[in-house]
Amino acid sequence: MKGKLLVIFKSIHGYVKRYVDILGNELGCDAVPADKLRADMLGGYDKFVYIGSVRGSSVLGFKNISDYLDIIYDKLVVCGVGMLPFAKEIADRLKDGTISVAYEKFIPVFYAQGGFDVDELSRTEKMSYAMLIRQIKAANVLSADDTFIIHAANEPVDEVKKENILPLINYLEEKTVADDMYSPAEVTDPEEQKKFFKELEESAKAPENKKRALKKKLKGK
Repeated sequence: MKGKLLVIFKSIHGYVKRYVDILGNELGCDAVPADKLRADMLGGYDKFVYIGSVRGSSVLGFKNISDYLDIIYDKLVVCGVGMLPFAKEIADRLKDGTISVAYEKFIPVFYAQGGFDVDELSRTEKMSYAMLIRQIKAANVLSADDTFIIHAANEPVDEVKKENILPLINYLEEKTVADDMYSPAEVTDPEEQKKFFKELEESAKAPENKKRALKKKLKGK
């Protein structure tokens, strides 16, 4: 790939770290755990990837880089790793649940299926998972994802492989990646970015009713 890449990661049960290793082997990039990241590490890199475990509709640990978004947002790519098979809707949902309104239009988000083993969970995680299964079973209709989650309680999942993160690798290598393989950045033009931030600044100073209208506009909703 062109330029120098830093991968920042948050791995809970090891699946994310294995993907970091694949990225390192394929791209020759540097990597640092999110909780070890310091501001002085950001210099000299042309691109950044934040990759972390998925919990609910967000990517864990992203708050570790939130203070640096104003200087790296236009060089940043985010990737969530979760138990479910890939779906573009997951990437879209992660973007909305992880990245603030101020930056979500500029940052592409990927999703890769990782793994799950109930025996690896902490006591609190097991309780949350059991509650989720009870809620799913109480529903009248089960989706494919619901069925997958129930089955995973008895059959561990391990889908960490290069194939599942290849769209991200191709993107970083500046190859064409179909829009249905990730959640693309909506704004890439520098002038559009300036206009967006100007409107965002105006919304912060506006009366409450106008502020709500501006937020809806900036959200694109």
